[in-house]
Amino acid sequence: MKLGLLPLLASPCCGAELRFSSLEQMPREGAEVEDGALACSACAASYPIVSGVPRLLPRDGADPRAARTGASFAYEWLRYPGTPEEDERIFREESQSVPEDFRDRLVLDAGCGMGRYALVALSWGAHVVALDFSESLVRLLDAARAHPRLHLVQGDLLRPPLRRDRFDFVYSHGVLHHTSDTRAAFGAVARLVKPRGGLSVWLYGKAGRFRDFVTNPLRPDRAWVGRHRRLAWLIVGVRQLLSDVVRFFSTRLPPPLTYALCLPITILGAVPGLKYLTFSVHPRFRVRLLENFDWLSPPFQHHHTKEELLAWCEEAGFDVLSVLPHGLVPKPGVLARRRR
Repeated sequence: MKLGLLPLLASPCCGAELRFSSLEQMPREGAEVEDGALACSACAASYPIVSGVPRLLPRDGADPRAARTGASFAYEWLRYPGTPEEDERIFREESQSVPEDFRDRLVLDAGCGMGRYALVALSWGAHVVALDFSESLVRLLDAARAHPRLHLVQGDLLRPPLRRDRFDFVYSHGVLHHTSDTRAAFGAVARLVKPRGGLSVWLYGKAGRFRDFVTNPLRPDRAWVGRHRRLAWLIVGVRQLLSDVVRFFSTRLPPPLTYALCLPITILGAVPGLKYLTFSVHPRFRVRLLENFDWLSPPFQHHHTKEELLAWCEEAGFDVLSVLPHGLVPKPGVLARRRR
């Protein structure tokens, strides 16, 4: 852990400042703490630093489903074979941003997983705090030790252990719907953005009301969806029903068994027509397999409409700058700026 991270941290128990448990642990400028502890300045609750990562999970114990969700994503992200070129292309599209928006900015990756996009933001010149609930962030350890602008924190997005109003830009892509309460997680993350700062979020979507579905923005390569909105709406609804049935069983299985269950679904993901009823159509088999696992394993998986997300932005004091275009399945996403 780098000394420069400390002013950004807050106790997950009460939001108070954190300090090193002893003066001997205080690193000199440019050095790092590999193992030690932080203490809450208000209640003296202690939190460990392990392998350079402050472990700032709430002390009152996690919901067992949240713990399973963390284990599920650790199982996935410790195996995911992402490529830097693809990661940058996806991040540019989903963040609705360009490198110039990140240069010399303090950025939070809220739910970093294995750190695919944290590394992109870092390459764009940002100072990055990568936060995740699971152990998957250990894949970033070597990068954090090599780059003074990258910081790692383990924490809960419902109670992020970070100071409010501090970040120039916060993004959370495909993560908040995996908490017990998407709206509460959105509010907690949004409060970390400083006035006039940026926020980029996308969530799992659902068919919703047809009158809302027809106004969903589409990517240019999905023009056929626009020509067949009623059919697309029905396909999305049927896909969600199938998902609910399969997930009733898959979320109760050990991760390795769920992984095995994903094999036949992954094969169907390459079959024209049928692939739209699966949960990933990525051209690479292994990536498709892990994305199906991503869909079927976590106990928490909520679905929302763009109307819900837009309302949350308004409630949190953000002006929406753009809405994320998507393909067949709705993918509510926004780029927003916090008002003064």
